[in-house]
Amino acid sequence: MIDRRTFLAAGAVVGLVPSFVSAATASAGSADAALATLLQRHAELFLTRSPEQATNFGWDVGAQAALRSRLDDRSLAAMARDRQAIAAAQAGLRAIDRAALSPSALLDYDIAAFVYTQFADILGRYGYIDIDLRPSPYVVSQMNGTYYWLPDFIGSNHPLETAADVEAWYARLAAFAVALDQETERVRHDAGIGVIPPGFVIARTVDQLRQLRDAPVRQSALMAHAIARASAKGLGDVGARGEAIFAAQVAPALTRQIEALQALLPRASDIAGVWRLPNGDAYYAAAARSNTTVDTPPEELHRSGLAQCEELVAEIDRLMRAQGLASGTLGERLRAMDHDPRFLVSDDEAGRARLLAEAQRELDQIVALLPRAFNAPVVDPIVVRPVPAAIQDSAPGAFYNEGVGGGPGIYSINLKRSGDLPLWRLQTLTHHEGVPGHHFQFSMLRHAGGLSLYRRIVRFSAYTEGYALYAQQVADEIGAFDGNPFGRIGYLQSELFRAARIVVDTGIHHKRWTREQAVAWMVEHAGEQQTSTEREVMRYCVYPGQACSFKVGANSIVAAREAARTRLGARFDVRRFHDIVLRSGPMPMAVLTSAAARME
Repeated sequence: MIDRRTFLAAGAVVGLVPSFVSAATASAGSADAALATLLQRHAELFLTRSPEQATNFGWDVGAQAALRSRLDDRSLAAMARDRQAIAAAQAGLRAIDRAALSPSALLDYDIAAFVYTQFADILGRYGYIDIDLRPSPYVVSQMNGTYYWLPDFIGSNHPLETAADVEAWYARLAAFAVALDQETERVRHDAGIGVIPPGFVIARTVDQLRQLRDAPVRQSALMAHAIARASAKGLGDVGARGEAIFAAQVAPALTRQIEALQALLPRASDIAGVWRLPNGDAYYAAAARSNTTVDTPPEELHRSGLAQCEELVAEIDRLMRAQGLASGTLGERLRAMDHDPRFLVSDDEAGRARLLAEAQRELDQIVALLPRAFNAPVVDPIVVRPVPAAIQDSAPGAFYNEGVGGGPGIYSINLKRSGDLPLWRLQTLTHHEGVPGHHFQFSMLRHAGGLSLYRRIVRFSAYTEGYALYAQQVADEIGAFDGNPFGRIGYLQSELFRAARIVVDTGIHHKRWTREQAVAWMVEHAGEQQTSTEREVMRYCVYPGQACSFKVGANSIVAAREAARTRLGARFDVRRFHDIVLRSGPMPMAVLTSAAARME
């Protein structure tokens, strides 16, 4: 899973008015140039609107340096401006003559059209939507909100190279309190229209808010890395003033958010699905479409997930029997592997250190295999580290953050319980989050030539997560599991897990399953562990449709690849196909399919 911590407000296009569109079109002299000018303006306005993404893209320098002291506006007023701005962006795009565009410009146009259509839809509903087009009906939850995303951004991503950076860091720390209060206001607003998280979500969220408020702040994700980085640069101890800002401003804002959520508990339900919310069935269909970038009805998604699970179970069963594991159901045999001493590390610091070391070793080994499937592969530096302790209870098994300002990418592994991650599962997890998955994906994008700023900013969960899941298949195809049958079982079980996610996500939000039903189905049919599955299912409750994006995206990439292979025959080169996927930048699945169909 990739961690995209800043929601993409449609304020990316605040200030875009028809007069600008007309001037751009008239002065450009061609449809391609007009579109390029328009999208460049959209990208610059977005980074101005999102100081956090301006930092992530290294844009908060020079004339934009003031952005480094700010955080994104999360207020209700900003949301209203976003809705108006998206309408203006759509009008600007309609002013471009699509029929006159070149093939490459047409790809840009269709990507932008999809982005703005989805934002117009989701921003007309409740909740929020992030930069990957992932909606959530709940502004604050156990996996979402300022308290969840911003501590690591402020502590790890904010540049600390100069005295001015330190002052900007203090300003952002104080702005953290403002952002918390803005979201607390939105929690109350949404509750007023009947959008209240389930009680179990509120309880977990309140626990995490308290952990952030009450734990030693110098040791938290908010400050620990910042203190160390500032000290290493000779910038002094930022912790003393930081602690004072936290105590005077941030801690009280956290308390106000805790109290606002607790006040909702008497009205909260334990129903997991969004179908219970206002116009909930339509919300889920929109969320599934935004996440998968395809317009497949939830019922059809459910049936597809069941069919894929059946196929994968048969393949895993065959491999397990070849290893002498033939007794019991598939779930029982997979759970037996989870407790097999051959694949376990000690549940202490030494064991957790070994998991980190094994993940790094796998990254080092697979890099040498990349030329078998990729032209001129580029792998930027990557750091393997534990998930911050404050969010371990709700975080997934692992996630990836792309490097900021030239820094290394970060592959974070949840080490709450080392037994949750037996070694037979770790190899594929590392392929997904690291190489040839997310980290390799972002390394190649970072070094791709010719991509506009706009195309570097837009994201799609089906593309991002779909590629990382597809990358697991590529790892298998280039020999990562040669001589390692249990590693290959782990790869196929990971595929089964993602297919099961489709079943469970649609089960919760479309078929009206209870949370307990969803957990039981995943444990029984996908061989998942009880504790980690409970954590996973809670994630699906607050990010409806997102769990479907992995397998739907991966399937779309495989289908596009095999269609090109059939059409081109002996002329097909998988390296050239991967150039289209990785060097063209993120895109909806339908656009990727069209691009692959033009491959020669």
